[in-house]
Amino acid sequence: MESLVITGLQDIQATRYAALASGVIVLFEHIITFGDEIDLIWTNHWKAGNILFMINRYYTLACVIINFYGLFSPSISDSVSEVFFRWQGWTGLFSCMIAEVILQMRLYALYFLNKKVLLLMLSTFLLSTAAAGTIMGLALSGIKTSESHVLPGSPACVPVPGSIPSYFYAFWIPILVFETLLCILALNRAFTSEGAVFGSARGLVHAMVRDSVFYFLVMFATYLTNLLVWLAGRVSLLEIPIAFSVTLSCVLTNRIVLNVRRANHDLTNPSREAQCGQEAGTELHTITRILLRMT
Repeated sequence: MESLVITGLQDIQATRYAALASGVIVLFEHIITFGDEIDLIWTNHWKAGNILFMINRYYTLACVIINFYGLFSPSISDSVSEVFFRWQGWTGLFSCMIAEVILQMRLYALYFLNKKVLLLMLSTFLLSTAAAGTIMGLALSGIKTSESHVLPGSPACVPVPGSIPSYFYAFWIPILVFETLLCILALNRAFTSEGAVFGSARGLVHAMVRDSVFYFLVMFATYLTNLLVWLAGRVSLLEIPIAFSVTLSCVLTNRIVLNVRRANHDLTNPSREAQCGQEAGTELHTITRILLRMT
């Protein structure tokens, strides 16, 4: 019994440290990029990309505050605990969806607004989201949580052992499949476009492809870690990787948007635009114009 209590305390502390670390990453990102947000987002014409950026950025910030309350509150009722745990699960899916919508918009532009590519992405996106949402809904409907009164001096919201179904890890499989598809599309566009995309990384297209591939690699590793922890880890550890999946998805997606806007800003400089026109091939120049129009 003593070893179980010690293990429980360690898991609760690890969950809190993970939430604190991921929250600090989000807050630090907000601080160091706030000036870019003002210059590149607020002062530009408002489009769908702006709205998605603000939702992704500030919903995650609100999540950090709520997460801190749920994990560090000195007292929390069982009913609130259940709502909090379910909210964490749906937040993970919602954050992933927002990031994937933003990335699909830019991949669509990179493919010259190709309707076949759009249909492929949207259909796969809807199927993966429906599959992940179904698994999440079924799993959360049976989950019970309680405040851990058995751990002296460390009340916390924890799921009741046995209430989490064994298939819960499968939630990450459709997300991983869709992320793989987007990564393949980005890599294909990188290697089939004119110019050295991974060379000096000049211009809007170079920044877009570079950031997209980096995002997919990082998030694939993050989602795979979530899957493995949910598959083989203890129930009390399930919340740890969720915090980082939401944080990294938010931060990397925001950086993609800001980098594209920064490249856009450089291209609006007449001398810079003329230089880019001389360096870029016809295909890359066309993609750049489409991206400028969409973002």
